[in-house]
Amino acid sequence: MKKINILTVSALACGLGMSSTSCSNEDSPIVAEEAQQLTITFENKTLNADGFWIGEDATEAAYTFESYGSLYTVYNSNYAENGVTLPITYTSYTSEWGDGDYWSGFAISGRTETTFANLTPDQYNNVTGKAHSGKNFCVITTYGEVIGVNGDEGATVKGFYYTNSAYTANSILNGDYYSGPKFDATDWLTCTVTGKKADGTTASVDLPLAKDGTYVNDWQYADLTKLGKVVELSFAFTGSRTGEYGLNTPAYICIDDITVEL
Repeated sequence: MKKINILTVSALACGLGMSSTSCSNEDSPIVAEEAQQLTITFENKTLNADGFWIGEDATEAAYTFESYGSLYTVYNSNYAENGVTLPITYTSYTSEWGDGDYWSGFAISGRTETTFANLTPDQYNNVTGKAHSGKNFCVITTYGEVIGVNGDEGATVKGFYYTNSAYTANSILNGDYYSGPKFDATDWLTCTVTGKKADGTTASVDLPLAKDGTYVNDWQYADLTKLGKVVELSFAFTGSRTGEYGLNTPAYICIDDITVEL
């Protein structure tokens, strides 16, 4: 923690021989702590040839399992920057029908395309075609993964910028096999960001991704100061296109420039 603003007025007074007064505890220098503000920009990750990273460079498997004749290998990776840790779960599989992979958590992308035609690589596109700043941004679709904030001590996450992924926007504007026809004015989609404090208590902020016939199509700022000092951030999605097995709209959000106050 950086300590600054040391007030030395009383110490100078003692040194200048002001003998009529004594230097008591009240006269001692006051040390004030100034919060250190850091920004997570996602620029510190090398991306693959298609302009994204999903943990596919991991070398040590967490575990393997078999299902319906396929062998799955699971890898756990992290992107860490300025005390913030974003985990990603990468799974590759082999079977007699072919090989493949998938992921969940927090991917890093630098792609500039805005359209969606194929799951890979278009699920790593956002609707603006660029990061909020720099070249890279984060693509989120989670199955229990959470952002770790400054270890057990935690920190205040002041906010971040967010926008829709091209995958989600395509479903909103054009519909798809799972979600059904394109959104109308009654449809909605929300990402809820929940902060967990060191004592286990939580607070949440809702980020509307689509509502009232409109959708987020630029970078918008999410003010998270009401969450207070947290050790974790989690993301959950709810919406009008929900069926027996949960949300049918692609549960993605893209974020950039997380500001943390230590």
